[in-house]
Amino acid sequence: MFNRKELDKLYQYAYSLTSNSHDAEDLLHTVIERMIKKLAHTEIEFTQAYTRKAIRNQFIDDCRHKNRIAFDTLDDHPMLLSTTDLEKSYVDQHQVDQLMQCISVGEKELLYLWSVLGFTASEIVEETGQPRGTILSRLFRIKEKLKTIHRSLSSKEEGY
Repeated sequence: MFNRKELDKLYQYAYSLTSNSHDAEDLLHTVIERMIKKLAHTEIEFTQAYTRKAIRNQFIDDCRHKNRIAFDTLDDHPMLLSTTDLEKSYVDQHQVDQLMQCISVGEKELLYLWSVLGFTASEIVEETGQPRGTILSRLFRIKEKLKTIHRSLSSKEEGY
């Protein structure tokens, strides 16, 4: 079905949604188990994209059952203007952990698809089914939000 490297990528994706290793393992296990059961009854080829979609849908279902998911409105994140690119900034592991605590699940998913998997906006559109303009504006807002938080964390560490 999947080799070890592909399973690792799927686990990373599940972890990007859950932010917890045990929850990510459970989520991936649940999805893989369901896919194995379907495999016995159908000849569908289970690709990475199909499996990520199944992981996302299972995660949303789990959150609805637990009533844990936080949905952000566009008004919650005003657009900020800056010319500094986050990619060019050095960020250590501690700062990454702090930054990840400041963003929502939806933002983590989008950031994972864009920065870790290297998806383009068009590929993210195909993956999530959201409009391209929405993806582009969300990516912009996430980058600006992370830059602002990073600056704030850096100034606190420098003693300002």
